Amino acid sequence: MEQQTNYIIFQCYGNEGVFYECAYALLSLSRLYGGGGPAGTEIWIYTDNPGWFNILRNPGIQLHFRQIDNDLITKWKGSIDFVHRVKIEVLREFSSHRQGNILYVDTDVVFTRPIEEMMRNINSGDLYMHVMEGIVSNKANPVMAKLDAHLRENTPMKVNGRALWDLAMWNAGVLGFRSQHRPLLEDVLTFTDTEYPRFSKHIVEQFAFSVFFRQAGPIKTAAPFITHYWNLKEARIVLASFFNFFKTKAWEDLIACGHLVQMPVLMQEKVNFLQNRDITDKLLKKNWQPAEYDWKDLMSQL
Repeated sequence: MEQQTNYIIFQCYGNEGVFYECAYALLSLSRLYGGGGPAGTEIWIYTDNPGWFNILRNPGIQLHFRQIDNDLITKWKGSIDFVHRVKIEVLREFSSHRQGNILYVDTDVVFTRPIEEMMRNINSGDLYMHVMEGIVSNKANPVMAKLDAHLRENTPMKVNGRALWDLAMWNAGVLGFRSQHRPLLEDVLTFTDTEYPRFSKHIVEQFAFSVFFRQAGPIKTAAPFITHYWNLKEARIVLASFFNFFKTKAWEDLIACGHLVQMPVLMQEKVNFLQNRDITDKLLKKNWQPAEYDWKDLMSQL
């Protein structure tokens, strides 16, 4: 099969913390390629503020922007006013104008391995999502249990002979597919528009991707290549501090300093905190906050 152009897509708008996440994701990608980016790959950012990325001094990767505004974002949320519907519309628009291999990533990711193997597999027709979170009918958490009950009562459709509640829920923070798979996005959108008004939970969008990607074929996990720290919004505090402290650094120096931010460590610190809260802290819903970083001192580690 002929190799097609590769695309990496981000949606980055609104809260400045999302922009810091996106910048760090770009750093992690560029680090894997010696300060540049993967060959034959265009990076596109759907954003309401392209100028924000000027804080990155001479980045080693070329960035392409699709500017969006509040009116378009509101339109893409649809009549159901669902923020995660925007992702579906971003991918529908992008894939309608370009032919190639598409890797969508949320901003809160870290690239941990070069992506050529993923892109070759996508080019061969494979579909990717981040990681499998469990079978819906196993009711691994309260939201999954509610989804199981909703599907049994309201949505009798089957995929490859299996009821929806017996399918896996995949995390949609990473999505890999060919532009030729665009019809799947129409199915994802229709399912989301139908189900969200009846089951208004954030997981509807990612379950829609899980259903229709699985209908097209087996789903591969992107986890070996990309870490998605979706449950660590507190990392935005660390990243804002990092980029403000190192704002005068050139791109290659910023990449080196980026090693000082260790997302797996932050994730474990949060888990430890939540597991060790006493009854009072739980009743008060005391939240974890990362420690303040002394970047000047930490630079001695490099």
